[in-house]
Amino acid sequence: MASGSSSPWKTLFKLLLAGIGFGSCLCCCGLGMLGRLADLDVRAPLPGFPSSVRTVDLGAVLLPPGTPPQGAHNYEWRAESISPPQHFLSYKLGEELAEELEAKHVALGRRLRYRSLGSERFTYNAPAGCSADMRCIYEELMRTNAEPVRVLGDRFVTSIRERGLDAAQSAQLIVAFVQRIRYELPTDEPFGIVPPALVPAQDRGDCDSKAVLAVMLLRQAGIDAVVLYSDPLAHAAVGVGLPGSGTRLRHGGRSYQYAEVTAEGWPLGMIPPQYDKPRLWQVLPLSGAADTAG
Repeated sequence: MASGSSSPWKTLFKLLLAGIGFGSCLCCCGLGMLGRLADLDVRAPLPGFPSSVRTVDLGAVLLPPGTPPQGAHNYEWRAESISPPQHFLSYKLGEELAEELEAKHVALGRRLRYRSLGSERFTYNAPAGCSADMRCIYEELMRTNAEPVRVLGDRFVTSIRERGLDAAQSAQLIVAFVQRIRYELPTDEPFGIVPPALVPAQDRGDCDSKAVLAVMLLRQAGIDAVVLYSDPLAHAAVGVGLPGSGTRLRHGGRSYQYAEVTAEGWPLGMIPPQYDKPRLWQVLPLSGAADTAG
């Protein structure tokens, strides 16, 4: 694969690009080669990195307070533009809180008459004044999951401020964390989406499940972010309102850099070739995600 002078991270990224070259499918309906890479053990260290490499520990988020740490999901990930790049965070929701969030999601499905049609297809009655592009679903999930996601976001905001990270570094820190979460199609969830607070609690989520979480965390860090959505391509991603190269989509006089969140290794601005069809994408600004950073 890589030469002796190449970094392990570059080796991983070459594997990702190799997956693209062989026509892999990266979409909410199946990740193909990249999906198989994303399903590798995310707890295992990347080959070639010594155990002595310094890691920035963002701490443990245990909700509600007093929740025992046993069974928490531990996340280790890299943000290449930050020194040191290695990061760690632990996250767990207590059983009652997790059940409460799940119950609210199921109740939303009942209220909107959600009905599964099989093969990742479903129908529902969109609320008055809301189109059937999932906008209202995302906004409601942002509202009902706001507090646990805010507590998680506080760990990122604190680390960003303590280290003086700029906006681009902050965006990479957050997007790389969400990429690290295991990709899984939530066939058991209304609207085919895992509520954002449950995504890191269960270590699973598909494209829009992870995108909604990323948008909430980015906005809390003071970064303009939107959900990018394509029904024809059956895919969702994140738009980051920062300068930068690569694929960008425009909305309301603003330009958003494409951010892939389904699998690790995708830099901001790089879009999988099969999704590089700008006319098939919608920008969903959304309301309801807090912007608390000053």
